Amino acid sequence: MYSLMLVDDEDEVREGIMKKTDWAACGFRPLGAYDNGRDAAEALESLRPDVLITDICMPFMDGLELSRYAAERCRDTKIVIITGYEEFDYAKQAIKLRVSEYLLKPINGREFTAFLGRLKAELDEERASRENLCAIRQQLNQSLPLLKERFLERLSTSVMKKEEIERKLDYFQLPLRGPAFLSLAADIDPRVIPQTQGSQTNPDAGADIELLHFAVFNIFQEIFEKENGGAVFRTRDDKIGVLLSGTPEGVGPLAQTLAGHTAYSVEKYLKLTLTIGMGRACPAWTQIPESFREACSALDYRLLLGSNRILCISDVERGSSLHSMAYLEWEKKLLSALKRGKGNQISGVLSAWLEEWRSAGLPVEKCYSMLHRLLVALMNWVAETGFEEAEVFGEDPFKEMRAIRTLDQLKLWLEGLCHRVICSLGEKRSIQAESQMRLAEAYIKEQYADENLALQGVCQHIYMSTSYFSALFKQHTGLTFVEYLTRLRIDKAKELLAATGLKAYDIASRVGYPDPQYFSVIFKRHTGMTPKEFRSRTQAGETE
Repeated sequence: MYSLMLVDDEDEVREGIMKKTDWAACGFRPLGAYDNGRDAAEALESLRPDVLITDICMPFMDGLELSRYAAERCRDTKIVIITGYEEFDYAKQAIKLRVSEYLLKPINGREFTAFLGRLKAELDEERASRENLCAIRQQLNQSLPLLKERFLERLSTSVMKKEEIERKLDYFQLPLRGPAFLSLAADIDPRVIPQTQGSQTNPDAGADIELLHFAVFNIFQEIFEKENGGAVFRTRDDKIGVLLSGTPEGVGPLAQTLAGHTAYSVEKYLKLTLTIGMGRACPAWTQIPESFREACSALDYRLLLGSNRILCISDVERGSSLHSMAYLEWEKKLLSALKRGKGNQISGVLSAWLEEWRSAGLPVEKCYSMLHRLLVALMNWVAETGFEEAEVFGEDPFKEMRAIRTLDQLKLWLEGLCHRVICSLGEKRSIQAESQMRLAEAYIKEQYADENLALQGVCQHIYMSTSYFSALFKQHTGLTFVEYLTRLRIDKAKELLAATGLKAYDIASRVGYPDPQYFSVIFKRHTGMTPKEFRSRTQAGETE
């Protein structure tokens, strides 16, 4: 079902189309009908319809101006002009604005239904071409030649002679002619790539990840390269690089706009999120490496600022720093908490420390430098106690640290590392079990709204087998994992029913039950009442 907006200032035409069209049978869902372009423009960005049907002659904002507005901000929206004007000049303007159809009034119901049928078929074909991973797999075998990709990476990372650049731009037919140039670096946010399915359970998991990377690359190519004359390439560490040219005053805003379109398309069609770093504009080919270095540096600020965003180097480099004495104080507090086995205190110390990083806007390399110092301090302390470092820290904790992309991930990783230290150095196994159960409870309370939360995921989070975890968890809480999770979800649902006016199906989704009917059955089984009955009795003051 595709969404659709209708804009026409003639009440008779607008109401006739809305009432006489069997929208569901045609495969469309109307989002609203507007009598002027200004109101439609205000609703356009929030609604983001698949199709915009608009008259030309309207008050406040005419149809061509609305079409131009839609083409700039909602590139995936198909635009259809419907008007009584037959002048070819209007048609030519509409074509320049990427208008899909130009329909003349009056249109009878049969003609309009046939038009919707053709439009739906076109939308189906476009959606299938983007969502069909099999088709993308075939395109994978027809990707750009390796020589072109390596040239673009070399152009972005090393100094090349102007004559060589000109010759290869001509050879590869790349329209990067300036006068200004700007680089971007993009990466798929790691939390959305399916990494929980190992090779034993899903032999094709690695191939699927490669396929998703290629699908994202295709979207970058379509938007930046095919439509706007840029150049897109993949780096050796699986990131996507983009080179864009234009005027000194226009290339920056253009890059921002196209980056937004790309992130939206990737999330819409592939259900992935991106973080995109953007360097400064430069006036010469030979300065592209500096712009690309800035783009990669901006991308690294995902560690501090979070993922799923566009990060411009000019916005994120604020040059703040923390005094080394402050670091030593944090290290002292953390080691003290570790020595006493205080897991809650460790979480508090880490939270305060990382929040200080976030608010100070530290350069990313300084953050990694302090993390390196912290790891060395922890490893030295563990070694002094007589334990083997590898038993606690694994083979290469520094490599693990460098793979982290956000502060939230870093906090979880450091907490897990510190808890492993506590567990390894504890004199009794009960210390380990208690610490892990607290971590499991905290994780369950944090993730209870996720409908896919399962025993295996909790066990992976705390590095414990399912059988051992089940026994310890029942001993710790008096409940099985399923009983605990269900009680937690029901308690949260009761809070929402009592304190909010949310619909039962919305509450069900918020507490981890995608099926409202199943939620109602579970709720009644545990409370003796349906959600509706519970809310009524709560409002009447009849529940405890």
